[in-house]
Amino acid sequence: MANLHKFTVQEASNVEAAGNWTVQTVVTTTDTTTTHINVSAANTVIVDNTNTIDILFDTGATTSCSDSNDLKLPAGVHAVKVPRGLGPAVYFHWRRNSSSNATVRVVVS
Repeated sequence: MANLHKFTVQEASNVEAAGNWTVQTVVTTTDTTTTHINVSAANTVIVDNTNTIDILFDTGATTSCSDSNDLKLPAGVHAVKVPRGLGPAVYFHWRRNSSSNATVRVVVS
């Protein structure tokens, strides 16, 4: 009997190999303004930051990050999975965490 399974589960659901690769504009923060990115069609957000930043996923297009409540990403390159249980629209929010500027590069895939 022929093997009709052409893809693994991950390939078939496109979990680890997203079809899109969208590079966002590089941002160097000079204050604690939150940056918002619509990641509804993405599986992963890749972040390259020079200083610690606060991050948050939710369904609001203009939610502000909080230094006291949100996740902190130390300087470096990170791959963060987009949570799917939030709703049809998912936004990735980030802002610098300290008084030092942070240059942030984001790729949405």
